[in-house]
Amino acid sequence: MRKNKFVHKRIWDVKKYNTYWDLVTWNSQKKSLINIFVVVLCILCIWYFSKFIIQAGQSIAHTIWKTTVNIVSKRIWKDMIEDQYWNVNIMLLWYWWEIHHWWFLADSIIVASWNKKLWTVTMVSVPRDFYVINKETRVFGRINEVFSRWLWRNREFDTWAKAMIGQLENIMDITIPYYAVIDFAWFKNIIDTLGGIEIDVPKAIRDTTYPDENLWYKTFEIWTWLQTINWETALMYARSRHTTSDFDRSLRQQQIVKAILTKFIEQWLKPNKIKQLYQDYTKMVKTNVSVDEIIGLVQYIDNLKKIFSYWLTTDCSNVAHRYSYPGCFLYAPDAAEFWWAAVMLPVWSDKTNPSNYSYINNFIFYVMHNQEYLIENPQITVRNGIDKQYARQQKVKPDWHANQVAVKLKKYAFNVPSTKNAPSPYLQTELYILWTWEYDNTIHMLKSFLAIDKIIDINNYSIEEPFIWPEEIFQEQLSWTQLLLILWNNYIDRIKWKRFDYYK
Repeated sequence: MRKNKFVHKRIWDVKKYNTYWDLVTWNSQKKSLINIFVVVLCILCIWYFSKFIIQAGQSIAHTIWKTTVNIVSKRIWKDMIEDQYWNVNIMLLWYWWEIHHWWFLADSIIVASWNKKLWTVTMVSVPRDFYVINKETRVFGRINEVFSRWLWRNREFDTWAKAMIGQLENIMDITIPYYAVIDFAWFKNIIDTLGGIEIDVPKAIRDTTYPDENLWYKTFEIWTWLQTINWETALMYARSRHTTSDFDRSLRQQQIVKAILTKFIEQWLKPNKIKQLYQDYTKMVKTNVSVDEIIGLVQYIDNLKKIFSYWLTTDCSNVAHRYSYPGCFLYAPDAAEFWWAAVMLPVWSDKTNPSNYSYINNFIFYVMHNQEYLIENPQITVRNGIDKQYARQQKVKPDWHANQVAVKLKKYAFNVPSTKNAPSPYLQTELYILWTWEYDNTIHMLKSFLAIDKIIDINNYSIEEPFIWPEEIFQEQLSWTQLLLILWNNYIDRIKWKRFDYYK
């Protein structure tokens, strides 16, 4: 007998329904459950994928806006004035306007140098206690008086800003065509508009003598960690100095400049921010940078790769390389010779000749006009491989030579974390390249400080070659040293008849 193809269940497996409505109700419930499941699934999918759709939409809108702004920038922009090294130099001066009881006080002096080929900026702070003689402004004292002493009489910013620029050009031996004079009183506006700035505080501060607006004092505290701060905290962080040095304050001020610039780069392309940022800028800054030149900066601002921060300082050591820092080319003379004023002078200068700027000129030339070695920034270890017996025969101390070289290199912003003695004398002054990265610019700069007999790239030697590397080579490679400099006897031959100069 042929089986009916529609009968595929046993009779006791078929669901029983008492009435027609029971059948209809069950089918309706089944469809409802399926519909609910489908709706819930669609909602979940929309919720999950909506954030990607929104992000994609924002990204597309941002790209369109950025492209539009860049096109406009390139059509109506104006080139900024460059020096012979393709750098654009600008003086940044922070001051208090007349609504404050410290009228026109030049509280921070920074020279920034931007290389648009390398997409880098180098900032160097000059301490306000730097002693100068400026006959044009009749200042015989601290450098901040060049700007502030006469400004309050006629409120003529351009004249006195350019007088300060002339003084800085003399000190640094560079051309500075631009200035931006920034008012602390409007400091809060820009930070509020940006929604605060992010600062990684390197050293905790507790200043119980921070001046308030009532000509009295209040306590300012900030602790060590990465944090977002508002304008009030940022202002106190920038100005506090009674529990730290002026050099620490210079570093903090440069931190704030970088933090504002970083946040600005993140937000400047947002249409709802541009108007307020421009209003804050016009209220806060007095500058000779034209609108056309500012528009021209737009096409470069997103490509900024690195900002280097340095300051001229007395705060370092010629004895221990661990306590030597870049820009250590100043010293504090006897205050009695300067009417008991605490001032700073360049090394090898005095009251009768306060303008020996040659070492500062060298430093500025390196960090502003040769930023390639700052970008490479390899870790360098210096080892003393000089034969002690030979050193004694030459009546030269056998030790401390590696430390001397390290101190000098650190003054010029080389990365030298350690010095050591070689286990045995070497046959020549050698530089070992231990990693596979490119360090051509750093090596070129090192050659300008000391004679290197041989440069050895251990990566160019195959393991089949019959050459046994000294054990210290492998030790340094494992300790993250990228360049190893080993001094030989000819190093002391070169300095024997000439006093070692930490500065040149």
